[in-house]
Amino acid sequence: MNHSVEITKEAAWKLIGNDEKTWNDYQQNELSEMSFYLAHGVRIAAIHNYLSNVTQYFIQDINA
Repeated sequence: MNHSVEITKEAAWKLIGNDEKTWNDYQQNELSEMSFYLAHGVRIAAIHNYLSNVTQYFIQDINA
């Protein structure tokens, strides 16, 4: 995701809402898993790093 901004978990889940309706894509490799959501005109990425056991959330305007 180019030109994305990190956001808090709480902000991400407020935007995501019902993940069954907003979920868009999923990718996984040996180091991480990434879930992508589309909601409210933005793309939200939840990226979980297996090694550090940390999940980070990023947001990107899909109209920009």
